Amino acid sequence: MDFIVQPPRMADAGSTILRTVIVRLQMTDTNPDYAVADSHNLMAAAALVPGPHSTGSPDPNVLNTLLGGHRIASIHPFADDEADGSIASMDMAGPQGVGYMSFPGLVVHQAGTFRLRITLLRTADGAAIQLVDSNPFVVQSTAVQVLAHPITASTTVLQC
Repeated sequence: MDFIVQPPRMADAGSTILRTVIVRLQMTDTNPDYAVADSHNLMAAAALVPGPHSTGSPDPNVLNTLLGGHRIASIHPFADDEADGSIASMDMAGPQGVGYMSFPGLVVHQAGTFRLRITLLRTADGAAIQLVDSNPFVVQSTAVQVLAHPITASTTVLQC
């Protein structure tokens, strides 16, 4: 597996990551028909892991609470997209390409330095087959400032 579309280098905490992260599944078996047929028995899961020089918790239970969005993906065979004439997916496939997984709308809810870890899982028994980590990215705090402007009311009383 490898990342076709990495997360951006910077993101805002609590906001959707501006790119759909895409990971390519490549075959290691010499029989491409078997690899494509077996891809229906696989799925991928996205998780956060600490990035370099991270000061946050490395506890997976804590990190799991920080990532939102589309975290589970099935394998989409390149052949399906190629039949639709998508040049982009034909370029992504390469000679060893089996399919891809996309993770749209990911959200990191806390500032820090992270990597995305994509784990390929076999659906029958949940066994982890392979994993790949993204490049590190920094999530910035998005402190919202509320400015209070006092409203002053003046009343004029007219007497006749």
